[in-house]
Amino acid sequence: MNIQQLKHGQFEGGWYANIDNRKLILAGVFLLLAFLLSSGNSGAQITLSRENTTSSTQARVRQRHTEAAQVAQPTPTQQTTQLATQADSLLSQETAQQQFSGTVLIARNGQVLLNKAYSMANWSPQVPNTPDTRFYLGSTTKQFTAMAILILQQQGKLHIQDSICASISPCPSEWQPVTLHDILTHTSGIQELDDSSLSGTSPQDWIESYEGVPLAFAPGSQFSYCSVCYQILGYVVEQVSGESYSDFLQQEIFDPLQMNASGTGDANYTSVPNHAIGYAAWQDIDGTSGMDVDPQWTFLFGSGLVYSTTSDMYRWDQALMHGTLVSQKMLNEAFTPYIASQYAGSSYGYGWFITQDAGQKLIWHDGKIPGFRTYNGFYPGNGYTLVILSNLATVDEIALGGQLEKLMLAYP
Repeated sequence: MNIQQLKHGQFEGGWYANIDNRKLILAGVFLLLAFLLSSGNSGAQITLSRENTTSSTQARVRQRHTEAAQVAQPTPTQQTTQLATQADSLLSQETAQQQFSGTVLIARNGQVLLNKAYSMANWSPQVPNTPDTRFYLGSTTKQFTAMAILILQQQGKLHIQDSICASISPCPSEWQPVTLHDILTHTSGIQELDDSSLSGTSPQDWIESYEGVPLAFAPGSQFSYCSVCYQILGYVVEQVSGESYSDFLQQEIFDPLQMNASGTGDANYTSVPNHAIGYAAWQDIDGTSGMDVDPQWTFLFGSGLVYSTTSDMYRWDQALMHGTLVSQKMLNEAFTPYIASQYAGSSYGYGWFITQDAGQKLIWHDGKIPGFRTYNGFYPGNGYTLVILSNLATVDEIALGGQLEKLMLAYP
């Protein structure tokens, strides 16, 4: 019997012809209808609650992310076990030699092979690092700022090939030929100014201080790494979205991806548990980490003050590999090597370095702020992911990343 037959009472002949059986079926139908009506009311209440607390866009993103995460986990193999053992041995040796402190995650194709912490988050009192410890990301933040711009483009609120002056006002006249693409790729020619004299002024005053300052070179003509440019992009996010940089990332990236241990800024970082203290050298605390600013200046976080954990960064990388937040077309644009960077063999996309490593495309970025060193990289072709978060400034994050990636690629 199918549902259409049930609706139209088409129960001719056979078992249903017996009257006692008919009574049993009718009783069952009434019970079924009562259950469905009860369930329907509950479902309506749940739906209403969800609509009141979460946007439909975030719900769809969350569903796609959950579906990706629920893919069957591969069973560890002898090779992956050996890789995890070798990586742990290397990191333990570095820690014993006072050359590493932090957490490291290695994963492949949905399987976490290593997620382990080393040394102390805080030497006084002695609080060890754990896989749940939060770290400032430094310039690894730039990938989140770039994604915020891509999300705004997908929402139809800006276009990357437009002049930055289409997104902010006032806008220095020298910036008219500069596109958002130029700023994303560090090819804008915008110079980094000494803005110490602007203390106590407004963000608009900060932008206007660039009036009359010539570009260092023609936009798009050369690469010059520019941290202040990603602060300017943070300002664009605020002006276009009407929200603070911090709120935009929370609502459009962290919440949908369930990156519950991630956030921005100094006040948020120091107020949460499980945060690491930055060290200039082994047990030598660095008191210059972070940036305590008024709410109107949170866009300054766009160049380096997102904080996160290895697990949250893994959720982020998985979302990038599965096209969760924006279309695959936009991701392809972000991961396009537009111009050679300061690192030999590496080019720059939108908030990412792109390198060919042993025949594999490697998408990565590192971060440096006082007391912290970070690295986030993944190989779309073979499914490997590497996250390094350290609270020791003497760590060479790129060299350590290279060592671990060499171990990873030894197990194709």
